[in-house]
Amino acid sequence: MKTGMVVFFMCFVIFFGLNAMAAETAYPTRPIEMIIGFAPGAGTDMGARMVAEQSKQFLGVDVVCVNKPGGAGRVAMTLMSKAKPDGYSLGATTSSCIVASPHLESVPYKLEDFTYINQYGTLNFGVSVIQGSPFKTFKDVIEFARKNPDKLTVGIVGVNTTDHIALQALALSENLKIRFVPFDGAAPTMTALLGGHVMVVSTASSGYAPHVKGGTVRLLVTYGEERMEQSPEVPTIKEMGYPSLVIQSWYATYGPKNMETSIVKKLEDAFGKAMMTPEFKKVADHFEIYTKKPLFGQELTKALSNHYKNNGELYRKVGLIK
Repeated sequence: MKTGMVVFFMCFVIFFGLNAMAAETAYPTRPIEMIIGFAPGAGTDMGARMVAEQSKQFLGVDVVCVNKPGGAGRVAMTLMSKAKPDGYSLGATTSSCIVASPHLESVPYKLEDFTYINQYGTLNFGVSVIQGSPFKTFKDVIEFARKNPDKLTVGIVGVNTTDHIALQALALSENLKIRFVPFDGAAPTMTALLGGHVMVVSTASSGYAPHVKGGTVRLLVTYGEERMEQSPEVPTIKEMGYPSLVIQSWYATYGPKNMETSIVKKLEDAFGKAMMTPEFKKVADHFEIYTKKPLFGQELTKALSNHYKNNGELYRKVGLIK
């Protein structure tokens, strides 16, 4: 009797163990949805779509991208915070939604509400104007704003995004009154500049780079620590006398919190391989978002946590938060 019970128990353990292993190795068995928090056409969208397209060969299923713009990415982040952590609902966003927005306004999510999968690009921010603009340098922009309160119109990709915060902080430090005009992504922001609806735009390289290359837009200043390799003639915000405004942001894929480790690893592996394809690199180079050493999983989570902390200190320093 005892022997029979032992055999039954062993069979029970083996049966459910094999089932668990089968379930673990089966993922994914159906298409994965990836919600993109910004409008089509710029770095967040195009980079995510290329990751999705190229990862199909490694996952064996389609990764279907759906744009959900609004609130500078916060609409998509809110949806993802409530999604099932089964690996079939993923998101693509800029890190500002995670490390900046929660400091500056009430959002229904926090840093810990997500599982971070991989970084698929780096945003190099800058201020640009149309080729025929009277602003030849960034100093020209500041002087115009100083002499003409509320007359300078600046297009931004959303309220309290990184590009908005940088100029907002500068305006506070210089006592400037600037009219910020928010859009739902870099593509519509650049369209507004080209159409003469705003005088200046503050966007990531994914927004301005194709137009700078095409000769329709001029880059006046960048927010990085060093001059960009692609635009060595353009000064940095640090060189202009604002070292505290040196900023950078990332593109990242993510999912709801509490995703299974095995699922996350599969996604990390597939997305990492997708980023090594010539097709992805071509898009990344076009938008100047290519990252030589992208972060994954826990490293990405730790880096985002550090960015969140550093941003809080910066925003207090410049008076954006008390």
